Amino acid sequence: MGSGVCWVNNPLVNKHQREKLEGILKGLPKSAQDEIYALARKQRGEAQKRRRSKARETIDGERVGGGKRRPDPLLDWVLRIVEKDYAHGAREESRDEVALREGVVVGLTRRRASVVVDGDSEEQDARLSAELAGRQQSGIAVGDRVVVGDIDAPGSDEAIEVVSVLPRRTKLARPDAHDPRVERVVAANVDVVVVVVSVVSPPLHPRLIDRYLVAIESGGAEALIAVNKVDLLSGQDREGELSKLDVYQEAGIGVVVCAADPESGEKDVRALREALKGKTCVFVGHSGVGKSSLTNALEPGLGLDTGGVRSQDNRGRHTTTSSSMHVIGEGADAIRVIDTPGVRYFGLAEMTADELRWMFPEFIEHARDCKFNDCSHEHEPGCGVKDAVDRGAIARVRYETYLRLLEELRSGGRPKDVSERIRPVRGDLDD
Repeated sequence: MGSGVCWVNNPLVNKHQREKLEGILKGLPKSAQDEIYALARKQRGEAQKRRRSKARETIDGERVGGGKRRPDPLLDWVLRIVEKDYAHGAREESRDEVALREGVVVGLTRRRASVVVDGDSEEQDARLSAELAGRQQSGIAVGDRVVVGDIDAPGSDEAIEVVSVLPRRTKLARPDAHDPRVERVVAANVDVVVVVVSVVSPPLHPRLIDRYLVAIESGGAEALIAVNKVDLLSGQDREGELSKLDVYQEAGIGVVVCAADPESGEKDVRALREALKGKTCVFVGHSGVGKSSLTNALEPGLGLDTGGVRSQDNRGRHTTTSSSMHVIGEGADAIRVIDTPGVRYFGLAEMTADELRWMFPEFIEHARDCKFNDCSHEHEPGCGVKDAVDRGAIARVRYETYLRLLEELRSGGRPKDVSERIRPVRGDLDD
C-alpha cells in the first residue's frame, strides 16, 4: 500500500471519476478496504496537524492560516488512495493477490448467488457481501455481471464472495408493491424480454402487456410477446383473441404464437425458438400463463415445476419461487432463459410524465410534427401524435393507454382496474 500524502491539491471533483473509484473500492476484499481506511485516517491526521501548526504561526503578531475550518471527509482521502494505488494499474500485483474475477449471476436465493465465473463452465455458490445482501432485491439480479473474490477467512468453508456488481447493459425493473419508491430489479443484461400471455385460463389482458412494454422500453431491452395456450381455442374464437394483439404488431413489437400445455402434452415453440436464437431473455407474465411450461418445451430436460390456474377465481398459481437462468442448446445459437416468479402487480417505475411519452415507440416518428418540443400529446394544439391517432396511424387503444398511465403518474395513484391488478372475471375477456 502506498504511503505519504496523497494529491491533496487535486481534489475529486468529477462525479463520474468519483463513482468509478467508489466502485473499485467496493470491489476490493474487506481486508484491503480496512487497510486503505487505516492509511487514510493516518494521512488525514498528519495533514490536520500541519494545518493546526501553520495556524499558530504569526507575522508581526498576526496569526497566519486562521479562518473557518473547511470540510475534510475521510472518504475523500480513501478515494485518493484508491486512485493512486489501484485505478491506474500501479499496483496490479495487489489485484492479483486478492484474486478478483468476473462472472455472471445465474441464480439467487437469500444472501447467496450462483455464479459462473468467466473461463469456467460450472456454477459456484457464492455469498453476497454485507453491502449487497442489505439491498439484494435492487442491488443484484440474475443476469448481472459481477466481481467475485476468494474468501480466505480461517475456518470458513465458503469459497467466493460477490463483492460488487458491474454496470448493467439493460434491466427489467418494477417498483415494490408496498413502497413505489423502492425499485425491484427482475433481471439484468437481457437482449429480449418475452411477455408471456395466454388466450384463456387466465384470459388475455392487454393493459398488463402495456405496463410490461413501458418497463421494457425504459430498461433498454427488446420486447417480444409470446401467446401461449392457443391450442385451447379454434376458428373465430382464436382469431378474435389474437386480433387484440394487432396493435402491438403495428407498433413494431414482435408477436409469436406458441402452445405448451403440460397436461395435454401439446407443444409448438418453433417460432419462439427462432426468435430467441443466440440471445439472453427473460420470461415475464402473470402466474398461470405458462412461462415455465414454455421453457420446458424449449428444453424438455429442464423439468421446471408447472401449474395451472385455480378453478375458484381463474388466477394463476405461483410455481416459480425464485429467479434462475437456464442455458438451452450450445454454441452461438444457445438460448439463455431467465425464469422469474409470476407478477400480479406491475406498477410504473420511478418515471416522470415527460419520460413516459418516449416509452411508446410508435409515437416517436409523429412527435417530430408536434408544434411544441415539450408536447405531452394530451391537450396541446398542433400535436402530431394526436393527429396520427385521428388518422389511424397510431392505434387509439394505445393512445388511451398512454393517457391512463400519464394520469397515474401525475396523481401518484396505484392501478385501479381489473387488468392491472389481475383479478379475472369469468366471461369477461374483452378488457
